[in-house]
Amino acid sequence: MTSSPDPRRRLTSDELIAMFVAFLSIGGIFFWAITQQESGFDLGSLLGTPRPTAAPAPLPNASVAPDAPNATVGIAPAAPLPTLPIPQIQATDAPRPNVQNCTPNLQPPAANIPAPAPTLPNLVPSPTTPPAPEAAKPITGFSDVPSDFWAGAYIGELSRRGIIGGFQDRTFKPNEPLTRAQFASFLGKAFGKPKQRQSIDFQDVSADYWAKSSIDDAIETGFMSGYSEGVFRPDQQIPLYQLQIALASGLKLLPQAPASQTLAKFQDAGELPKWSQEKVAAAVESGIVTGYPSAEELTPNRIATRADAAALIYQALVKDGRITK
Repeated sequence: MTSSPDPRRRLTSDELIAMFVAFLSIGGIFFWAITQQESGFDLGSLLGTPRPTAAPAPLPNASVAPDAPNATVGIAPAAPLPTLPIPQIQATDAPRPNVQNCTPNLQPPAANIPAPAPTLPNLVPSPTTPPAPEAAKPITGFSDVPSDFWAGAYIGELSRRGIIGGFQDRTFKPNEPLTRAQFASFLGKAFGKPKQRQSIDFQDVSADYWAKSSIDDAIETGFMSGYSEGVFRPDQQIPLYQLQIALASGLKLLPQAPASQTLAKFQDAGELPKWSQEKVAAAVESGIVTGYPSAEELTPNRIATRADAAALIYQALVKDGRITK
């Protein structure tokens, strides 16, 4: 019979050395296992215990982490992965959208477009230059201007053009004496001449006088003048020769022949003031003077009538090219 070992037996030196080596080895392995956890070593996998897998940390300076097939679990890579440069794409290399191809087609189908309306001929007559008035067919709307009146054609044409007007009772009063203010009003509507002089503040023409603007225009365009006393005398009746002088001055007419030669055929030429003979001669040569009531007389000092003013202004507009005969 074999006897059981004595529990109180002392270990031999060899046994003590073997135990020390065994504990030292186990401790070394355990210490090594702890230090390898940061490198990916899974001690639980050796013991059969699964370990949760952590998501890999993103690699610096790399757009995609490379796959590492056949890598040994728990073994750190021998060297850090190289940094891959990110290519820089210039703005000009980027493809541009085709703007023409992206434009929506807003044109409706051809079948829905209505046919254009047919072009109608222009039936409105174009404005033409009015013909020169004829004495036999005057165009007047005045009850006191008969068709056979000597100045009926002149009055009718100027009235149609808005240069002269009548009274509220539809009369023109052709034989009524003409005042200087009335003649200035006719001139302002007949001629659009450039201004060459400054207006004058006449003592007898107030700011609210009915013909103030017409008088200023007649002065500034050179058709009429005032008197040396600084007055215009707007309500004064005007003699016939002063109408002829005013039109010749405003149109800047000059005689082509000596005044005495041009005026010699008139029996009453001597009644003209000497200072006015050149202007009256220029008016006669240009055809402004109508020869009424006699082709052999000027009747210069006769008080001009409204009919005289219409006839002279009409002839002056013909001379200035504003009316074509």
